[in-house]
Amino acid sequence: MLIRSAVLFAALVSSASAADPALTALPGPLETRNPPVVWQATAPDAITMTAGPKTNWFVSPWDSAAEDTAPTLLFRPKGNFDLKAKITLQPKARWDSGALALYIDKDNWAKICFENSLGDGRLSVVMVVNRGASDDSYTAMSAPDNAIFLKASRQGPAFVFFASHNGKDWTMLRDFTLNGDVSQLRAGLLTQSPRGDGITVRFSDISYTSAP
Repeated sequence: MLIRSAVLFAALVSSASAADPALTALPGPLETRNPPVVWQATAPDAITMTAGPKTNWFVSPWDSAAEDTAPTLLFRPKGNFDLKAKITLQPKARWDSGALALYIDKDNWAKICFENSLGDGRLSVVMVVNRGASDDSYTAMSAPDNAIFLKASRQGPAFVFFASHNGKDWTMLRDFTLNGDVSQLRAGLLTQSPRGDGITVRFSDISYTSAP
């Protein structure tokens, strides 16, 4: 279920003071799937989000078991677009991650994660495209300082995931399509701690640009 950001802020604003800036780098109205434990806009283009324990977004390709509990902050993009953010986290458990997300419906979505995929604290970029079941795609792209820039783009009928160490020089990692009604597409930010006790992720340098 999608909840308008005004409701979320009313419920979660206890973490922030009235002087905190709004997250204006993303177009509103903002919506969420699965509210975070807490979130706080720390600048017009930065936010921290905390996922609770055992939070995940995945549909098993082995037995179709679905987990859909990861906090996700979403907006409705227009036309072709680029959504970028610097993602920083200190992982505690395997698969702790922060991500950019694309969502059409419960069966059709995708995410590009900065994730503790091996469980040893070394974060790397992992992508999931879901068309009824989840298709995991692992990369060797990592960052020793626990921070990386990710980008999700729409280019006509296709979507593209990118990563960068400096936010300027981008490596294209995956292009794909999604099924479902693309007019219902949302894009946004996600945190998850599938096997851990929770994780706080910082999203900074957030930017969104669109074109017809």
